[in-house]
Amino acid sequence: RILSCLHSYCLQCITKLHVEGTTSITCPTCNQSTTIPDEGVSSLPRNVRLSEETKQDKIVRKVTSTSPPPCDSCDENSPIAYCTECDNLLCNKCWEYHQGLKLLRSHSSFTLKKAQNMSRDKLIKMLHSSFFSSPICHDHDDHKLSFYCQQCTIPVCVKCTIISHKGHPVDEVSKQIVQNKEEIQQGLEGFPVSQEHL
Repeated sequence: RILSCLHSYCLQCITKLHVEGTTSITCPTCNQSTTIPDEGVSSLPRNVRLSEETKQDKIVRKVTSTSPPPCDSCDENSPIAYCTECDNLLCNKCWEYHQGLKLLRSHSSFTLKKAQNMSRDKLIKMLHSSFFSSPICHDHDDHKLSFYCQQCTIPVCVKCTIISHKGHPVDEVSKQIVQNKEEIQQGLEGFPVSQEHL
């Protein structure tokens, strides 16, 4: 979580810092005070960047392990590949099926052998580009913001569409990006600007 001084701590540490009955926390690094929201310390904003880096480290360990857990799809066979979109280790059979489905074909995936032969920096760069193609949901850490809620005008994940945004009109976030770009371009056309004014 992020304090008002912009220092970050895990929820467990912040909970330990919070003295019952008080409305603020003192940062152990800079001694600046942060007001606790009415909902409690768990409603302090998340440090999304730090969460992403922590998740990336877990994935790097998972895909470079010499004894990874079984396939996330069938829970039986040894995995040979990893899908960055689904965050799943896949055995040969499940990976072939995954790549055969039209809906999943565009997912970014790679073999574990490739990951194990890559330098850590290259692997992190590859994961980084996959992660930031769709940011992670603040409410559901395990889901990407793949949809856009038209009613609330915010990006949401698949879980949000069936829980907190149930019944709201949603669209794919990529379509909304295209629409927003078009609207901005149309808006800019109404503002003739010469080089002298820039």
